[in-house]
Amino acid sequence: MKWILRLLGLILFLAFSAYLGADLMLKPLNDEARESAPGAFADLADGTLHYRLEGPEEAPLVVLVHGFSTPNFIYEQNVEALNAAGFRTLRFDHFGRGWSDRPSGKYDVDFYDRALIELLDHIGVDEPFGLAGLSMGGPIVAEFAARHPERVNRLVLLVPAGLDLASSDSGAAKLVQMPIIGDFVWRMVGKSILLGDPQYDESARAPEDRLRGDVTEQFQYRGYLQALLSTLRHMPMAGREETFTRVAETGIPVLAIYGAKDETVLISSAERLQALIPAADIRVLEEGEHGLNYQHHKIVNPWLVEFFSSSDDQ
Repeated sequence: MKWILRLLGLILFLAFSAYLGADLMLKPLNDEARESAPGAFADLADGTLHYRLEGPEEAPLVVLVHGFSTPNFIYEQNVEALNAAGFRTLRFDHFGRGWSDRPSGKYDVDFYDRALIELLDHIGVDEPFGLAGLSMGGPIVAEFAARHPERVNRLVLLVPAGLDLASSDSGAAKLVQMPIIGDFVWRMVGKSILLGDPQYDESARAPEDRLRGDVTEQFQYRGYLQALLSTLRHMPMAGREETFTRVAETGIPVLAIYGAKDETVLISSAERLQALIPAADIRVLEEGEHGLNYQHHKIVNPWLVEFFSSSDDQ
């Protein structure tokens, strides 16, 4: 019996050492690390947030909110088109991603809403603006619009999470929700899971249709995986019908774009969103996948420019 207990103790010791070692090998995200980051930084209640404000200074503003794991450079092709069309754009890295701080705590609905409110106040945005959200950014901007309808004049949902999501009830998803065990599993294999996303295999895509940034760079700094895990545990990615219903009640014009080949946000979400927001303009790209905003930017960008240029009454 003693040798069994000793073996279990050794296994636990090795597992704990591997858990701590995985974090200690990473670099701190500090001012020196941020020297090469484009854009600017805002000191908010939860930490320092990285953002990029581009385009004509007096032009109408469009705010672009990224999704679960890829930083703001996921919008590079869209920003170029919007700036060229005469819009000012604001994009930023969520806390825990890119060049933003990785604070500990609950990455929940209130956390994401607070960060956007404080960033807008930091910049001094006091006029209604266009708002777009991609994937997880979809329910974030939908909740923002529902809570603060006076601040939003048009809303775009790009492959928005919130309704039918692949593997949302899978065994792996349930495992990472478990305290201690989930923390260990996510710390050990989270990076492999994220980089195994087929969206990041760009070998068959033309250079202009690829991401304009390195998704692996943020893995080098402490806190990234922990931030994603907190998001998985506290920010609902499905079951957000009530949020979208409240958006419909605001009367804010909505454009939603889905991909028929999206393996993350299932295409069945499009029909469900139409039922929740009957007045929404919902479009489906038959060849679109989860990265359709940049992979098919030649189609998506004219839609964005046209929609945000419209001036019909709400």
